[in-house]
Amino acid sequence: MTNYDASMAYYTAPTRSGSAKNITGAVLGGALIGMNARYIPISKNDFVEKAFDIHRFNVETQISSLKNAAAEVEKNNLSSASKMLLQAHGLAEDVVQISDKCITLDKSICDETKVKDYKNALAESFDSVKKHAGLRNNEAAEAISAIKKSKFYWGMGIGVCVGLALSLLSSRD
Repeated sequence: MTNYDASMAYYTAPTRSGSAKNITGAVLGGALIGMNARYIPISKNDFVEKAFDIHRFNVETQISSLKNAAAEVEKNNLSSASKMLLQAHGLAEDVVQISDKCITLDKSICDETKVKDYKNALAESFDSVKKHAGLRNNEAAEAISAIKKSKFYWGMGIGVCVGLALSLLSSRD
């Protein structure tokens, strides 16, 4: 008769690390597949909206800086940075001129006709800006970069979810 030892294992059970490796590999594979979403073409509407949001943010920042400069002018304590800002806008150290410039800038992002004209100009320049990086101004470059980053993150997240689902299905016994 043969003695049977219970400690002898003819078949090794899958180790946890092997299963973890499968899950990690599937998740990374899904993420790599999903990251290709960065190369999905950019639509004209997405570009126009993102570029206008960036333009609005830049104008609001300029208005805020000009308001701070106006407050410094009223106190007769104008810093060198504020002097440079006023020079860049072609303004004298006068609160009325600064206020008028702030109103003009505010109208450029609030007036419906000016907003519509700006968005139409963005839409008309979309094809050339999309094809040639040298033709992009700062706002267009930031808009395209932000859209690509957003697509990259969404694609990576969706790819990880798909990879995780596939790895969980493949690791079932």
